[in-house]
This record gives sequence, structure tokens and C-alpha cells, in this order.
Amino acid sequence: MAVTDAYATAATYRGLISKSDTGEDAEVLTDLTAISRYMERKLGRFFTTDASAVARIYRATDLSNQPKALYIDDLVTLTSIKVDTDDDGSFSDESAWASTDYELRPLNAADGPEPGPYTEIFIPSWSSKNQWGQHRVEVTATFGWPSVPSAIEQACVQLTGILRLETPRATRTVNVGAETVLETSRQAQEIVSALMNVYAKRSLF
Repeated sequence: MAVTDAYATAATYRGLISKSDTGEDAEVLTDLTAISRYMERKLGRFFTTDASAVARIYRATDLSNQPKALYIDDLVTLTSIKVDTDDDGSFSDESAWASTDYELRPLNAADGPEPGPYTEIFIPSWSSKNQWGQHRVEVTATFGWPSVPSAIEQACVQLTGILRLETPRATRTVNVGAETVLETSRQAQEIVSALMNVYAKRSLF
């Protein structure tokens, strides 16, 4: 599933909303996609996965009690880590860290009934590295979630149903844009609030 995809398909929408007509599938998919982007803005993260590894730049926090922790965006598979130790703004002259120099956390994130992402790169006691310091760090990885959580898929469908006035949760309103409709819908906001309690990205500061 590409990062720009909707969190549910038109077929899934029809199945959950008990809608049999396929003639509006293209419009439904457009709305599902719009709702998916709305959910991302609210939750501060995306639940799809990069098609291939991409490089992102980070800088370690200056929290003195966590000099070995580098907090990152949701990550599925790590390819390489490079640290700009000479602070010249380039990573081409830096060597990638060995896999024994770091540990992805939370431990066992990919296991269990709902696989989740890694959100931290930690320097363990057995590493040849000491701490991150204040250098820029290039993390090349596949970012996102291992798979879209069922609750996210279901919420995407329900919020789209509210937008399209095709669910009992919908209240009659003038369709002036997805975000406006959802922000003024008490039912929609209850769904969003429930999601934020579980899936919203938390600030580290």
C-alpha cells in the first residue's frame, strides 16, 4: 500500500456501509483518500508504508538523561544510519553504522496481534558508539506502519460515510468540504477523539 493510498477500498466501504451499487466507486475512493489525509493530520502520522527506502534527516535531542536515544518517525525496516560527525552538511563522506551499534525500539514492535512501527534508535551498551551528540543523522529506511490497523480502516470508512451521508451516524449538513463536515459533526469528532487516544503521535518534549 503506497503512502498516498486510502486506508480502505471502495469495496470495503460498500461492504461495511451495506451499499451494493458500484457506480460511485471512483467518487467513494476519492472521499476515502481525502478522509485518510484528514486522519493523518489529526493523528500526526501515516499508517501506510513507503514503497522503498527513503532518507530522512534527524538530530538527537539535547535531553541530558537520554543521550543514547534518537527519536524518529514511524519506521518499518531500517536500511542504514549515517552520522555527520564532521558537521559539513554531507553524509557522502560518512560510513554507515554496523547493525550491532544500534537497537530499534520499542522491542518486539513488529510482533503481536497488531504490529506497530519502531519509533526510536537506541545505542546499547554493547555498541562501539558512545552517544549521538548534536550531529545530524541520516536514517535511510522504509517508514510507516507494517500494515494499516483495523481500527484505522474502520474509522476511515465510518468518517467517509458521515461525509457522504450514507451512515446512520451522519446528520444532514451542507457538504462544503470534508474537513468542515467532519469538524462540525459530533459523531465524527467522537470517532476522531477515540482514535487520538490510541493512535496519535505523542510529543517527546
